[in-house]
Amino acid sequence: MALKYVFPKRSWVAVLLLGAIAFIGAMDQARAEEVAVHFDRGKSGKTIRGTIRGDQYIDYIVSVGRSNQMLSVHMTASNASNYFNVLPPTGETALFVGSTSGNDYEQRLSKPGDYRVRVYLMRNAARRNESSRYTITIGATGGGSAGGGSGGSVPIEDLKGMDAVKAIDAMTSRGFAGVDTITSGSTLYHIYYLASTHQCVQMTTADNRVVDIRDIETHPKCR
Repeated sequence: MALKYVFPKRSWVAVLLLGAIAFIGAMDQARAEEVAVHFDRGKSGKTIRGTIRGDQYIDYIVSVGRSNQMLSVHMTASNASNYFNVLPPTGETALFVGSTSGNDYEQRLSKPGDYRVRVYLMRNAARRNESSRYTITIGATGGGSAGGGSGGSVPIEDLKGMDAVKAIDAMTSRGFAGVDTITSGSTLYHIYYLASTHQCVQMTTADNRVVDIRDIETHPKCR
């Protein structure tokens, strides 16, 4: 007759305790870091480059001082399983989930607080301990109209690399008016003007992507 070994009750308690400790340790390892996003003086957007590996994630903290501000996030990554979520000041229910909605986000926020832009790898890539190099651009304009009630310039840098149609929609939502378009082969040069900030922006698109965008300051139709 086969013999069964019965663990003493204390042994089972020890096993459960060790499992709980291991689980807590795994949770600690999952968080990579928190990074406060500070915009340079006179700017309302910032581009950050970083690397992430395995089940780690990075929270970029964006402080929003008042309601009705526009938050925009755009990310490009070397790993197709690298995404970001946007989380509210309280709670873990995401306002935006990158794995289902892509890597472009723009939304007017209903309340002030510290919003989190969480960069992570999907579980399939995390389990294989894959890594990813990414570039993320975060912008926040002042309350009021999409043109930014704070009186500063409206961010445009985050549109570089974006799908051309989405970028054109984004420019319109930020208050810019298209005043001219120049065609050179397959390349298009779109000129936009925002009267409230006197920004005269040239957006260059090719192969349905934004390859360059900059404030050129002057143009005959920027007035």
